[in-house]
Amino acid sequence: DIVIFDRPNLYRGDPASLIQAADALDRPGQCVTIFGQEFSTISKGNHVNVFDIADVIPTANGAFADLLAWMATHPDFGGQVPLLQFNHPRTGKRAGTDYGRDDFGGDETGWVEAMAPHVSLIEVFNAPALRDGQHQRTEDRSSLYLRHLNLGFHLAPSVGQDNHFRNWGVSTDARVAVITPDFTRRGIITALRQRHAYASEDLNLRVVFRVGNALQGDIVAPPALGSELPLTVQIVDDDEPTAAYRIEVFKDVAGAKAASAPVESFEVSGNQAQPVPLEGVRFEAEGEYVLLRVTQLGEEDDEHPIEDRVWTAPVWFESAAHHAHGISMSSVRIVSLIPDPVGEDVINEQITLRNLGATAVPLAGWQVRDLAGNAWLLDGLGQLAPGETKIVIRNGQPMSLNNGGDEVELVAPDGTVAQAVSYGKVGSGQVITPDGI
Repeated sequence: DIVIFDRPNLYRGDPASLIQAADALDRPGQCVTIFGQEFSTISKGNHVNVFDIADVIPTANGAFADLLAWMATHPDFGGQVPLLQFNHPRTGKRAGTDYGRDDFGGDETGWVEAMAPHVSLIEVFNAPALRDGQHQRTEDRSSLYLRHLNLGFHLAPSVGQDNHFRNWGVSTDARVAVITPDFTRRGIITALRQRHAYASEDLNLRVVFRVGNALQGDIVAPPALGSELPLTVQIVDDDEPTAAYRIEVFKDVAGAKAASAPVESFEVSGNQAQPVPLEGVRFEAEGEYVLLRVTQLGEEDDEHPIEDRVWTAPVWFESAAHHAHGISMSSVRIVSLIPDPVGEDVINEQITLRNLGATAVPLAGWQVRDLAGNAWLLDGLGQLAPGETKIVIRNGQPMSLNNGGDEVELVAPDGTVAQAVSYGKVGSGQVITPDGI
């Protein structure tokens, strides 16, 4: 009963096909187009989006194990296993088959282990699919977002407009926002894969949540038990610069009862372009994660004020042993840097990587980035064999190794911060060796 789209040329092939139209309209830095497919049906396990793939998915509706097998041999246009999003999650008996829950031996743990490496997004806000019109209130599925985080998935919140009418982009003001300095198709997909995203009911509200240097969506090594977490948030709304906000901090650990109430709450007024500290939240257990719900409060004199909500992605605190779904955080390391080389810095700056593990690691999707989000992409290096060393030359890439001191992070494809390296002012030709190497 395999169902195959009977006109695959409408996806790729015809001059007016989906992929060809997306490519023709793509304008990096101005308007970026991303395409994909919605897999499965409501009755066969709900819907998932599969992004940036070249071919029509041939597997049967609801056959999620077969979908994963197909994706393993059909990479996206960046050469990686395609990115997935859980669409409109459900509750109760209807959720029993959602996203292949019944396809991996009927064991929830097996299902999470199979699906978690591939899924980076889940819809938190969704516009009513079967109602026409503009600026409708979204359905709030945030409790199911928290439930899936509690199961052990590493997910950023997303938004669906689920248009069954010609009201694309206007059925609701809700948006999924992406945090990236690389406003291209590849840059946005990479940011989504790393969960550098948030869901907002305000179409232009900008929210950046960090824990120290870790950006929302990152997986980082845990701090000392009992230490205070250095939480900060920036909030800017260009057309509502005097709005007031309630900022609520949620904290949980996978396997515990899903969080239902914030552990701390704060209020600020007006745009907060500089990071606002959110004090008093402590790290209490291995595997914890922390995230924010930000509510833009309505005016007090409004008869029916609208309170727009934002959910951020979490920051997870996991050791290599605890982080079961990613590449070992200790296998690939930066072993040296030369921020001030002989010749032009923009060309000759270099970083040396080494694989300290016992298995080869493909470097597709890996990057070295600074705290502003500028990066060196490592895709062209192929793979690192056990014990192998490779030198990365900047060669015009946007991130600079500042001669006066800097901090850079080595980031795996799933967003895991495998290593953070800090250094002070350097001299010409000086080689920096990170601590512990």
